[in-house]
Amino acid sequence: MEFKDVHRTSYHFATLYRRRQVIATSRNRIGSRSKGCGWDDQSLHAERAVVKRLGDLSQLRGCTLEVVRLDKNNDVKGSKPCRDCQLFLEKCMREYGLRKVIYSI
Repeated sequence: MEFKDVHRTSYHFATLYRRRQVIATSRNRIGSRSKGCGWDDQSLHAERAVVKRLGDLSQLRGCTLEVVRLDKNNDVKGSKPCRDCQLFLEKCMREYGLRKVIYSI
């Protein structure tokens, strides 16, 4: 994937897999709280965006979530969840059966 935007520092991409099949993908986006659940003051994080795109939380059962960060040169960089996303994903694992979360290093 090639993304060129002179104003960005990086993009986070999130992909949900089940049995080696992609069931949803998304990335971080700029927005506001008025756009609905999952927005912080500036953006919708990729982890929440992909779950929101999936729609039905029961479909998380048995899935693996992979999050990758690309810098402005499209090089893979380390990705680490913010505290809110970490709590959100722990809830998804505990209550909805999300199996595993993988971040780029």
